[in-house]
Amino acid sequence: MNAELEVENGLKFYSIEVRSDFGLFTLDHGRIYIIINERLDKTLSLINGMASAGKDIICVSRMHPEMLRGLYPLQEIRSLWLSESGKSPRISPDQLDQIVEEISNFVQERKNAVAVLDGLEYISLFTDFRSLNIFLEELNDVVMASRSILLIPVDPRLFDPCQLARLRRYAEILH
Repeated sequence: MNAELEVENGLKFYSIEVRSDFGLFTLDHGRIYIIINERLDKTLSLINGMASAGKDIICVSRMHPEMLRGLYPLQEIRSLWLSESGKSPRISPDQLDQIVEEISNFVQERKNAVAVLDGLEYISLFTDFRSLNIFLEELNDVVMASRSILLIPVDPRLFDPCQLARLRRYAEILH
């Protein structure tokens, strides 16, 4: 179910209710959501709910594309493997501009699309925290401009409290 939200200057954003194994979530388009969870099960359930609702989804993930396809055999999900090596479709974790470009191209070509960025902890191994924040600011601009949704699963054990607090500035938190 979609609901329309009127925003100043006549811009319209929509929200969607997504059913998952963890309950019903109302997500607003044009927003980033950080999913605080030690495992990917909540994120995978949300992906399934959005795919079932007909959303176009791109998933940049540490999970190999074949494994992701195995989880969602009936769903059309564009998948990019976040990896230093291997065959395409893959993207290197130190190529932040390329990650932004891939997500941007996908969500701008589709109305109300969904992007998933699984591997923020992995990306942080290849860049400093300041660059990671700039990267998230760029993604936030893309998401707002395209009125898409970006889901970012985060294991809270892998960031110190100060870093986690800064990450929360860019997003709504789903527990």
